[in-house]
This record gives sequence, C-alpha cells and structure tokens, in this order.
Amino acid sequence: MGCRGPAAGCGGLSSFYNGYKVERDGAMPGFIRFPLFGPGAVHGLDGRAHEVRKNALADLAYDDERAARFSELVADELEGMLGDWARSGTGTVYGDTSTAFGRAAFRWAGLPLTPSEADRRARQMSRLLDTFGKVATNPVAEFERLRLDRWATGLIRAVRSGRVRAEPGSVLAAMADLRGTDGALVDDRTAAVELQNLTRPTVAVARFAAFAAVALTENPGWADRIREASSAAGRLSDIPEAVAFAHEVRRVYPFVPMLPAMATSDFEVHGCPVHRGERVLLDLLGTDTDPHHWDDPTTFDPGRFMGVDDVEQLEAFVPQGGAGVRTGHRCPGEKIAVAALSAAVAALWHPEVRISRDPDDLTFPWTQMLTRPATGVRVTWQDPESATG
Repeated sequence: MGCRGPAAGCGGLSSFYNGYKVERDGAMPGFIRFPLFGPGAVHGLDGRAHEVRKNALADLAYDDERAARFSELVADELEGMLGDWARSGTGTVYGDTSTAFGRAAFRWAGLPLTPSEADRRARQMSRLLDTFGKVATNPVAEFERLRLDRWATGLIRAVRSGRVRAEPGSVLAAMADLRGTDGALVDDRTAAVELQNLTRPTVAVARFAAFAAVALTENPGWADRIREASSAAGRLSDIPEAVAFAHEVRRVYPFVPMLPAMATSDFEVHGCPVHRGERVLLDLLGTDTDPHHWDDPTTFDPGRFMGVDDVEQLEAFVPQGGAGVRTGHRCPGEKIAVAALSAAVAALWHPEVRISRDPDDLTFPWTQMLTRPATGVRVTWQDPESATG
C-alpha cells in the first residue's frame, strides 16, 4: 500500500479487518511466519477456518475465569522472581520476567513440566523471539521452532494416545481435542503449534516488562503511586494504577510495530488507492499515537487509562491488533498479557528493587524489530537493613 500513516478511524481499521477486502494468507513473509507462528497457525487463516480456530483459542485465553486464574499464577511466579533477586542480589527484567511469565503460562495451560523443564522451554521461546526475522540469526529461530514443535507435538500425541493424562477442561486437553471446520481432529503438529500460540506470546510480554522498567525510571511520580497502591493492597495483581501504567506502556513502546494483510480487491482508504494483490500494513504504533485520536499522544500519561473499564472499546488502541477478538484478528491473549505486565510493573517497584540507570539499560534501537534494551534492564536488590547513607 503506497500511502503512509496510522490507520486509526473507521476507514483504515475497518478496511484492514474486512474479510472481503483483505486476507492474511501469504501476507507475512515465510521466513518470519514459520519460526514465529508455526505451520498451520491461526494467524494465516481466513474466513470460516479462521473463525472456528480463533473461537477455539478465545474460549480458553479470553475467558474471564481463566484469565483470573492466570493472574493468580503469574503473581505467584513474580513473587518467586523477587525472592530469587533477594537471594542473588541481582537480576535482569527481560530474562527473569520471561521465565516467570513462561512458568505461569505453562501452569495455566496444565502442561506436565518440571520447574527446570519449564524454565528451559521458556528460554527457548525467548531465544526464538530474539532471533527470528534477522538474516544472521533466523536459522537459530527456525531451529528453536523445530525443537519446540517436536516437544509440543510429542505432548499432544501422548495425550491423544492416553499415555499422558490432561486435566479435564485444561488448555492442554482442549488443544489435544482441537478440531477443524469439518469437525475432525486437526493433525498433531497443528494442535501443538496452537498450544504454543497460547503460551509463547505470554513469554513475549517480557519485552513490555523491559520497556515498563524504562518507563518507571522516567516517571517516578507514577512509580510511587504504584508502590503505595500495591503495598496497601498487599498483592501484585489487579492494582488499578499498575494496570493503567501497563496500558500506557503498551500504547507508547514498540512491541509489534505493524501487521500485514493482502488486498483481495481494489478499494480506497481516506482517498488512498489500494489495489488487489498489494500488501497492506497496519501501523500499530502510529495508530496508538495518532494525534487525531489521542490527547497529547507523545506524552507518557497512564492517567488516560484510569477509570477505563474496557480498553478494547477504544478504537485507536491496537497494541495487539484491533477489531473484535472473535470476529477480527485482535489477540485473544490480551487479558493475560495485561495481567502479566501489570503484575510485573507492581513487582518492579518493590521497595528493595533498584532498576539500573545506566544508559545501556534504558535505551533501545527504534529501527530494529523486535526491539528491547540489549541488557534486558539490570536490577539490584537493596535490603533497607543493610543500606547505608
């Protein structure tokens, strides 16, 4: 698509999520699609096939009770992360939250993993995210994709054969029983790919956590508010100030910069012609900071989300895709992502945690996809009883 700029507003977003105008099949280059999403994943489906698969995933990730259960699990894992920091005296936000998020996601899905294997799988998923899409490192991502697929496919086969018991009602049980439009079971590998697509994106939220650490150092007033609210509540989860802060991090920082689709017909968006066969890109970051839809859009202000009960009703808020979760391509794991990120925000401003102020920890390249601070943002633990000064 030749025109540039954010797609906020009825014209851009409605066209991008109109199944009669665009499709996802073939839009994502193969060297990115294969390692990131896996073969046969929901991200490349259209029409009825997409509707059936998307609803099967949304029934699990988008369910309020299941999201609440994840919130409990991720808070527990982050408390464990804080304990590790207290014992070792140091840590990194990106590396350690990716492990905590992975552990919580695997427990939430009902995967039969030992703690050490859960850590190993989370590190593999994190390594895949760090290496895909770059010429020099994409082979590493493809290798990790093959290893993760082999593991998850073996798990699906074990459940289907009865060698491993999946807890009834669990994500694992649901993916082992995943069916297509014809009502027949999908093949083992496709079920394994979607099992990962219900867990791996949670590991990816660690990038947002690293950005949140940067934002906390730059917004000490909000950091104090979050610390006070979390301390008063006596928990990490469901802190309104931390949730608002998490939303603003998702709005402003470049997690996923754009989404692709292929035009299946000729149409126009705000006078810009789009021709059949052209690739169309939805500018997520540009839409999230579009001055036509956001007051003072370049200012970091979590207050804009305080008191907002359902951010999905904000048309121009599309950090993880737009339109309806069940009718469009919006990520069904958004509730889980917010739960993980907001709990991490509360954890990061624990009284004993000190986030590094080194420029290497607080800067990242805007020209790299995916991007993050290269250090992962280092932290130290300072026990008030041993502090001097």
